[in-house]
Amino acid sequence: MTLARKVPICTAMLVLMWVLFAFLGTSGPSALGFNAGGESELWRVITSGFTGGHIQGMVFATCILVLFAAPAEVTLGSGRFAVVAVATQAVAVPVGITLAVVVEHAGFNRWGADLTSQTFLSPVAWAFGSLAFATSTMGILWRRRLRLVMVALTGTLVLYDGSLSEVVASLAVLLGWAAGALVYGRSGSAWRVSLRESRVLVAALLLAVTAGPALAALTPTSQGPFAEVSQLMWEPAVSPHELAELCLSPSSPECVDAMAINRQSGIGPLVFNLVPLVASLVVALGLVHGRRLAWGLGILITICSIFLIIVQVDGPFGDAYMAINLALVVAPWVAVLVVLLASYRRFTVASDWYRGLMGIGAVLVLCSGVWVAGAVRVRGFVGTPTLAEALAELPSRFLPPILALFTPQYVIPQSSAAWFLYEWVGIAFWAVALVLLQRVLSSPPSPAGALDRHRARLMLMSGTGDHLAWQGLWEGNRYFFHGDHGYVAYRVSHNVAVTLGEPVFLAPATRGEVADAFQAFAAEQGWRVAWYSVTEGFTRPGFHTIHVAEESLLYTDNLEFKGKKYQNIRTARNRAVKEGVSAVWTSWAECDVEMHDKISALSEQWVADKGLPEMGFTLGGLDELRDADTRLLLAVGDDGHLHGVTSWLPVYENGSLAGYTLDFMRRDSHGFRPAIEFLLAEAAVIAAGEGLGWVSLSGAPLSRSDEPTSLLEVLLDKAGGTIEPLYGFRSLAASKYKFHPTHQGWYLAYEDEMNLGSIALGVVSCYLPTMRAGDYVGVVREYLARRAQDRAAEQRPAAESTARP
Repeated sequence: MTLARKVPICTAMLVLMWVLFAFLGTSGPSALGFNAGGESELWRVITSGFTGGHIQGMVFATCILVLFAAPAEVTLGSGRFAVVAVATQAVAVPVGITLAVVVEHAGFNRWGADLTSQTFLSPVAWAFGSLAFATSTMGILWRRRLRLVMVALTGTLVLYDGSLSEVVASLAVLLGWAAGALVYGRSGSAWRVSLRESRVLVAALLLAVTAGPALAALTPTSQGPFAEVSQLMWEPAVSPHELAELCLSPSSPECVDAMAINRQSGIGPLVFNLVPLVASLVVALGLVHGRRLAWGLGILITICSIFLIIVQVDGPFGDAYMAINLALVVAPWVAVLVVLLASYRRFTVASDWYRGLMGIGAVLVLCSGVWVAGAVRVRGFVGTPTLAEALAELPSRFLPPILALFTPQYVIPQSSAAWFLYEWVGIAFWAVALVLLQRVLSSPPSPAGALDRHRARLMLMSGTGDHLAWQGLWEGNRYFFHGDHGYVAYRVSHNVAVTLGEPVFLAPATRGEVADAFQAFAAEQGWRVAWYSVTEGFTRPGFHTIHVAEESLLYTDNLEFKGKKYQNIRTARNRAVKEGVSAVWTSWAECDVEMHDKISALSEQWVADKGLPEMGFTLGGLDELRDADTRLLLAVGDDGHLHGVTSWLPVYENGSLAGYTLDFMRRDSHGFRPAIEFLLAEAAVIAAGEGLGWVSLSGAPLSRSDEPTSLLEVLLDKAGGTIEPLYGFRSLAASKYKFHPTHQGWYLAYEDEMNLGSIALGVVSCYLPTMRAGDYVGVVREYLARRAQDRAAEQRPAAESTARP
């Protein structure tokens, strides 16, 4: 009932749709539908969206209403949703039908029935179009996702279904998108996406394109290239007695046709034909996790799909129209292939595939043995299959029926037992194989790495680490353990072992021993060591240091923030109370799904606004928020709006929690303006309540509060000033000064000046592992644009002062 109250129009339309279908049945198109031939009354433009013409279309329409129309009503509100839905229906239906008629007369529809003779009856126009319109009111995260899915899904359905309703649905998406952009002024989505979100978008594209042919193949009225196979699914099965008579000669056309019908009929073939879609879903989930294996399987699925489509399409390829149709029908898969190839750097996570492969191989051998033994021994097959015939039929038993139609048949089942073996042995194999594959793609990339990370976590929580030590537990780091004395977290790039801070140790006397052992280990591997972001007190014999960042420490001895210098902090806290914004101290696991979505949307908006590659290493993202021991501090309004989010990493000293370090920090640019100042102040209050003496506001790279003292530091200071328009590290550091924190330098310790070039490349690679040549061009373009903006801002006050009398 709660959902019905939120979406009353969609609920009413869903009930109306099924009531009308129950009364009208297959006569619905003649009673309410709009005929493409132009012979229908004008009022049918509206009534053609009230129901569907057959049961499969009704099931599809129900899913569309729940998945697309209902979110549109929630987003727009029932009043605006009703206006948009009616307007979309009124415009998309006649325009879409006109377009279909033009395509038909131009000769581009080679897949099936004449579009000009069809009658449109489906709610897809207002369901898809209203959500396309509503995306312009959404944040960039869901605006981008939904537009991609709707365009890919409806566009693919047009090419593979070929029916009038899919043409109208696809056009409704484009019209709704354009109308929303005109009304709300958001004509597009930023191209810059985070690493995590780019993986989600690639997975969504693969799944949407895969769903199109699958849905078309399951629709009896499909007019696309799989129409012949689709219609076989809904033909009445040939009886065993008739099949036995027709298949006295297995190679006869009558036997082949009868077997083609029976191979597609029933629950087994229906389930088996869904295997490619389920496999794509498993691969898509692997892509979301950044798995290289999933990327390779996605490439394989795409290439196989293109090949099978070309084989399936039967026509004179010398015909220009047929060539155009063929090019269009493979276009979605070509687009997926291009996207996968272009984004290969984003899928670098290895998988422990060996055990999974062994398991899949064992299941394949077992199912193959069951088939061969059953085909030879089970009675109920036409004739008595020989061992050679059973082996020849074996490959077809592991192909979905829609693909097995293109393979020769050697064994013909007749009894129920024979048909069960014939149909379900392949389903059993794929069910187990896909479960094993899903485990491979979702399990830790390296069991040994996961064990090392767990060991490092336990050692850190019982020992002492620096303020960045918890970041050493993130994915992507390696670990060097010196017995039970401590460990070093590091990464290797350009033949340089870049550490993440200082060693973690259990006893103060062992810190140097751990560092010595790590340097000896690195020397054996042929690596240079770069101790990155260490404090001034960490010294190594023969190593030089250079200032690379500045940390800001906020002590909890002045929680009232008294004094004039804390005026801005007090103002932020007082405004939060007046505007109903409160601080919520929580964790990712404690947040509900809705809050997860709000945090993800806020983060993605921040990345898109930056227009630059997202950094990692010592700068966490959404994936790092999921850590069970990472605390979140959220600025949430009384209405549930998320104004800002910060994450806080624990710092351990001598086995006890000593403080928190700020990591993740995002603010809604259209929300509560001093959200970050408010959250940082509240974090200090919370830390004091837990008996802690300080919180670290983390470090700002290439920033410092004092003057550089060496040539290298001067050069780094100049570099920091040069990239300031891009990432704003110094502006970030300056924003923390209003808390009047205690400053502490972070340093890079290196042994040989001759290695500074490779060390610099190694550090950059740690921060930007997915950086490509095209990204460098984008960085230069962004840098020049922001410099121009800064100069214009500097000249504006001067021009205004000159203009004053």
